[in-house]
Amino acid sequence: MSLSIDHLQKISPWKETWSIEAKILTIWEDAFIVNENMQKFLHVILMDKQNDKVQATVEDDFITTFIHQLKEGHVCIISDFKVIPNVGLVRVTRYRFRILFKCSTSVVAAANRVIPDPGLSLTSMDEILQKRTDYEYLIDFVGVLCGLKRKMGVECNGKILKVIVLEVFADGKKMPCNLVSDCSALIDINSLQKYHKPPVLILQSFKIKINGGDDNVFQCQLCGREVQHFMIR
Repeated sequence: MSLSIDHLQKISPWKETWSIEAKILTIWEDAFIVNENMQKFLHVILMDKQNDKVQATVEDDFITTFIHQLKEGHVCIISDFKVIPNVGLVRVTRYRFRILFKCSTSVVAAANRVIPDPGLSLTSMDEILQKRTDYEYLIDFVGVLCGLKRKMGVECNGKILKVIVLEVFADGKKMPCNLVSDCSALIDINSLQKYHKPPVLILQSFKIKINGGDDNVFQCQLCGREVQHFMIR
């Protein structure tokens, strides 16, 4: 008997049994203070054959169970999971529900392992500058690097995080982008210095933050963790 596969855009909390076949696009870890305790989360972006995307979350207690079963680029059949509202600070997909892994969740390799990559859904500079409040979803952005500086450590959730501010140029305007991490190397500075011309940066899963000054002038900035860079020849 073959397993019935559900479309990602069909899953909802009003049914208990779901099975999906999807490609793992992105995986990253995050941490938040929950009830005065630091709790880790594993976030996964899934996409099916219809190019629909949904976000999945693995809570701290189950990360060691699933971390070796979830690999970027792999196509898996995932069954027996919980469906919850897609709320919170870390949201990439715009579907109103997300997947929450349980201890009984099953992850197996799919027979059909080919689901084409969708590419990036880029946000323009004008769209960013039109925001007047922090945007609830994470975005992807492309621009030319025109400045770079280090900041002193910033405390977050009891940790001292290092910050590098990238000044990125796009559509005739400049935007400060804060790259935040608790890693020792946020970005390979030496690799940027090898370019004779300013490199083009791809900033993935960045948060739009709005800072309002005394004169009611809003300053947009991007905050995130992942940057790729390349040259246009």
